[in-house]
Amino acid sequence: MKNDNYLFWLIGIGSLIFMGFTLYENYMYAVHLGSDKQGIFGDMFGASNALFTGLSFTGVIIAILLQRQELKLQRKELELTREEMKLTRLEFNQQNETLTKQQFENTFFQMISMYRDNTEKMTVDIQGVKSEGKPLFQAFNKKLNDDINTFMKNRFKKNNDNVEDKFFDNLEAEKLKLTINELVTIYERRYKSLEDEFVKYFSTIIIILKLVDQAKIDDKFFYISILKSHFTKYETLVVFYQTISQDPNNEFRNW
Repeated sequence: MKNDNYLFWLIGIGSLIFMGFTLYENYMYAVHLGSDKQGIFGDMFGASNALFTGLSFTGVIIAILLQRQELKLQRKELELTREEMKLTRLEFNQQNETLTKQQFENTFFQMISMYRDNTEKMTVDIQGVKSEGKPLFQAFNKKLNDDINTFMKNRFKKNNDNVEDKFFDNLEAEKLKLTINELVTIYERRYKSLEDEFVKYFSTIIIILKLVDQAKIDDKFFYISILKSHFTKYETLVVFYQTISQDPNNEFRNW
């Protein structure tokens, strides 16, 4: 681009020098002519005027070409500015995503901490035995398993002339006969005695699940896995029983 400008300036300056030299030579030639021949020479000078007009036209063309180059430079600068704006917008979006994720994670881990505190503070009385914190889920599952065995045993005795000693020989077969509705009924009967404490527990879990679901983040399952990693196997069982006991359209089951 700079070489082209140099060429244009060279042509322009060369034209000016040529025009000046031609005018000077014509003038000097005319001075040495006699007065009777100067008029004739003046008529011939019209050719020089035509030459100068052509050179002026050449100058106009050069000016147009220079302007064209300037427009190209401006267009290139605009493209560079546009690209820079795209990069700036991309960087801003990335920063915004990072900030959004940081805000979510701060809230998420605060909720996890609240879940742990609430769980440790849970205190229930299961048939005269006081249980606190996570161990209460193990105690709850033990009593629930006892309730399930009692239900199956009563049904077996009713259908087999009260032959109780054969029940354990057929325990696995009896388990297969247990329907989801029967399991839910047994669970709800046991759950009602501890409902006040369990409602707070499940409410905290629902809030955390809502937070993850509504967040504008990728890999939401990763954060659900973090929550799940805090569950003991007995908690997982209680969450399972609570889930199947809910109506399909219930909020807890949806989350």
